[in-house]
Amino acid sequence: MRHEDTKTRSSKWNSAAASCLRVFVATMLFSSFAHAGGHVKGVSLAHAMRRGGGYGSEDCRAQLKKIAEHGGTWISISDFAFMQSVTQPSVRHGRSSENDGLRQVIADAHAAGLKVLVKPHLWSRDFGGPNAKWHGDIVMSSDADWDEWFRQYGDYIVTQAKLAADANAEAFCVGVEYGGTVAQETRWRKLIADVRAVYPGKITYAASFMEWKHVAWWDAVDCIGIDAYFPVATTPKATEAELRAGWAKVYAELEPFVFKSGKQVCFTELGYSASADAGKEPWAYGIVDEDVEYQARLYKIALEEASKRDWIVGAFVWKWFSSEVAGGRRRDPFTMQDREPVLNVLREAWKH
Repeated sequence: MRHEDTKTRSSKWNSAAASCLRVFVATMLFSSFAHAGGHVKGVSLAHAMRRGGGYGSEDCRAQLKKIAEHGGTWISISDFAFMQSVTQPSVRHGRSSENDGLRQVIADAHAAGLKVLVKPHLWSRDFGGPNAKWHGDIVMSSDADWDEWFRQYGDYIVTQAKLAADANAEAFCVGVEYGGTVAQETRWRKLIADVRAVYPGKITYAASFMEWKHVAWWDAVDCIGIDAYFPVATTPKATEAELRAGWAKVYAELEPFVFKSGKQVCFTELGYSASADAGKEPWAYGIVDEDVEYQARLYKIALEEASKRDWIVGAFVWKWFSSEVAGGRRRDPFTMQDREPVLNVLREAWKH
């Protein structure tokens, strides 16, 4: 009996020690990105160009002030380069007016007390229509085309990184959901090294929720970025219990990977539309049985569950427009700045 008690005590001590060690390791390994500007209480700030409300405008400055007043601490901002086709190695970029707006919005965010993640995107004509492609479908058919794509995309990303460095942006994202490209490990490592040569801040990559486990070069960046459109429900307007169970499954798979990598995680996008099906298909833009209260519930549970994990540095909710006019609910199902139930959730989550 004494022997069994000793074994039990030893087992409990070892378990407690292991738990403490995990917390210590998490604190040590997952602190670097947060130190770029504290816990990420972020919004993805969409560039609403219509009616002069884009980056750098008075409308935008008003929105930055509102984000800070609600307790937000970070924004992400995006320029766009364009591909004619997802299978052709052509990346066009360089509109100076857009770059001027990026510089100004970074300065305006800093003036409002907000940190900035510069997160350049790609767009393609293939993304529209009945047989629409998406970022994950970008893939080349030969080594020559891969070399050319990375040359042109790299030129775009390094240009953006220089802008981010000049404007003192706190963090930079080298890519967004390019699942068809991530197997090009050597090329990605070279691109990230090129970015580090011109940009001194923290670097991440925003993988899709289906892609993160296939990235073999997470060690090359400072933080694992995930656009967290995880399906966490199987029914419309799911209950709180179902949603929490859905997130538990996500974390059961993600946590071992994260601790093995020694990296922290940032949800570089976390978004829900006001659709009854948003828990099942968070990425979908269609509205089924509009329900803003359910949209708020999805955010509440997602942010609460993330806050329980020391290795998650925070999230950028998707999305907040740079103009109140463009943020109206008829314009985009993901908008939040005119939806008080969602704002209440953010204010509460961002208190902590």
